Amino acid sequence: MTESNHIPYKTEILVIGGGSAGRYAAKAAARKGAQVMLVDPGPFGGLCILKGCMPSKALLRSAHVRHLIVSELPELGLRLSGGQVDLDMNYIVDSKDRMIQDFADDALQGILNNPSITLVEGLFHFTGTHEGLISGRPVTFQKAIIASGTRIRLPHINGLESEDIMTSDDILETRILPKKVVVIGTGPVGLELGQYLHNMGSEVTILNINPEWGHGLDRVISEAYLDALRARGLSIQMGITNEWVDRTPEGPTLHYTHEGIEKSVPFERLLSAIGRIPDTHSLDLEAAGIKTAEKGIIKVLPTLQTTNPDIYAAGDVTGILPVLNVATFQGEMAGENATRKSPLPIPEPPVPIAIFTDPEYARSGLSESEAVFKGHSVVTGRIPFTDLGKAIVYRRTDGWLKIVANESDHKILGAEMFGPGASDLIHVIHVAIALGATLDDYQKILHIHPTFAEIFKYLIDEMTDAI
Repeated sequence: MTESNHIPYKTEILVIGGGSAGRYAAKAAARKGAQVMLVDPGPFGGLCILKGCMPSKALLRSAHVRHLIVSELPELGLRLSGGQVDLDMNYIVDSKDRMIQDFADDALQGILNNPSITLVEGLFHFTGTHEGLISGRPVTFQKAIIASGTRIRLPHINGLESEDIMTSDDILETRILPKKVVVIGTGPVGLELGQYLHNMGSEVTILNINPEWGHGLDRVISEAYLDALRARGLSIQMGITNEWVDRTPEGPTLHYTHEGIEKSVPFERLLSAIGRIPDTHSLDLEAAGIKTAEKGIIKVLPTLQTTNPDIYAAGDVTGILPVLNVATFQGEMAGENATRKSPLPIPEPPVPIAIFTDPEYARSGLSESEAVFKGHSVVTGRIPFTDLGKAIVYRRTDGWLKIVANESDHKILGAEMFGPGASDLIHVIHVAIALGATLDDYQKILHIHPTFAEIFKYLIDEMTDAI
């Protein structure tokens, strides 16, 4: 330990983690006049920028366009001379890396340019309720906010060896795509990266132990969504059991049971997409008096306080909903609460989420089952994209929309959909849900014709006529 490492840091608010939740927490606390220290192990940027939302979408753009050229041009009366779309994986990955570096640099400057925030690079762990060490150097704080994010969870399958496994991190960096891939998991990561690999030329099989996709969601929409992905070449099987791996001179093979039938699929690499777990294992939370739930999830009150009332948690470590819009919202709320003498319960706005496959999937607010569980009597409506003029003329008719409303006052409670541009379209109805609009309110809104957004108007007209 150098002489400078003997000198303890001291700060009003310590923020642990420089991802989306941590940055928003630090800035929110700084706006309230607090002196903030943000500690991050580096490289700076967090999951969304470095290994999640942004790099995956950069790659998916290339994959979706390649699929369009290879598979959809003929139905538009277009022909590609030569019939082959060559891949320049070095250019694709390098281009992605340049964009991601720009995002990370911008995020870093947003912290460095704030005079109330001190950024320290290092590994942190608690040594007490109001103290810890940053790479060996002591630090004391009045309040702290844990926003350390998550780490990849790996599957436990008999016979599976570490060299067989690829993670989402690996996929984002690979320049030589495996020819045969098994994906374990049908969440956003599994479906998005599975389709990326397929559209770039890999043979992809996606498997999940859960018998249903999207538990508690509309079964018609869920099944139609998976069928649309299957129609684009993905093999997706739900409800598998008894997985194990053996080896032949040609390589590994995954064996499993599906619908009572024993099956096997050879593969070059297995992509683990079974989710992530909070990255809290090295923080020594017990020393700070912080209790965790299963998988290291930090228990929080509605104020985002942990079992140590002077320490808050925000983002994926809370296990509430691991998406960026929730992380940034919680980060901002935690940052503000850490400056208050009496912290306030955070509101619970409706959360829009999306899966960026082709076609896209999105939803906002309550599903029908969630609304009924909360005590609502509901009315619902469902409409296919085959009834939508623009979808027909654009030859993009794979899609469904469902809307859930309260039976008594017609307040719009939630929506679920898949189809072209669903991640953007969902905001049309999300605004109505967030502002407490009713079916009758929405029916008065004019829409441009022909547009994909008209589908909301068509469905709500039908629902209103039926009530």
